[in-house]
Amino acid sequence: MSSEPARDRPAPRAAILVREYGRARTGAPAVNARYNRAMSMLKLVLPGVAAVLIAVVAAWPLFSPRTTGLPINMANVTQEELDSLKMINPRYVGVDGRNQPFSITATSATQIDAKGGVVALDEPKADITLENGTWVALTAMSGTFSQKDQIIQLSESVHLFHDAGYEFKTNAAFIDLAAGTAHGAEAVEGQGPLGALAAQGFRVLDKGQRVIFTGKAKLTIVPKTSPFARKTGPK
Repeated sequence: MSSEPARDRPAPRAAILVREYGRARTGAPAVNARYNRAMSMLKLVLPGVAAVLIAVVAAWPLFSPRTTGLPINMANVTQEELDSLKMINPRYVGVDGRNQPFSITATSATQIDAKGGVVALDEPKADITLENGTWVALTAMSGTFSQKDQIIQLSESVHLFHDAGYEFKTNAAFIDLAAGTAHGAEAVEGQGPLGALAAQGFRVLDKGQRVIFTGKAKLTIVPKTSPFARKTGPK
């Protein structure tokens, strides 16, 4: 029995993202190797467009009986277009290094670095369920996602929600999906069961169990009134 030598490659920091939207079409000739790598990286699946294209190809002989073939002019596809592939309503689903499930959605995603597996996201949203069962969600106006490093960078109107009742907003956040951490160096403010808080930055550590607010911080505590508290005042 013979065995092939294993390829040398680093172990992935997170499981491979899966795609939810059907199967990609096969059989179409690739423009070049760069195009194939980019398509594979983006996990681009547009079943609606594929269905329309298939219908057009199938109906073509009915409208042009004398046509013996369907010419395709691949020269119209420029290198710039190949380097900036874009998909609408993408959804990435996977697990991080601690087997915690997460998902990333956006209104659109545009490839900006084919080798590094980096895409620019419009209106991204990241959801992750931590090992203890708690749920954390982040939304923003824009951001980037590195599929290779499992890192998300969010900017502009970043909101963080925690199912324990906390909500924070800032202008920038850096999320490491593989490590299960997040941090930001922009001013942050928010509220929760204990009251309201404002600080110059934040860090999420210990798988979401600990949140540290950095810089000058101000905490306004809203005490809870006990139903058994004694009433005081003039009798």
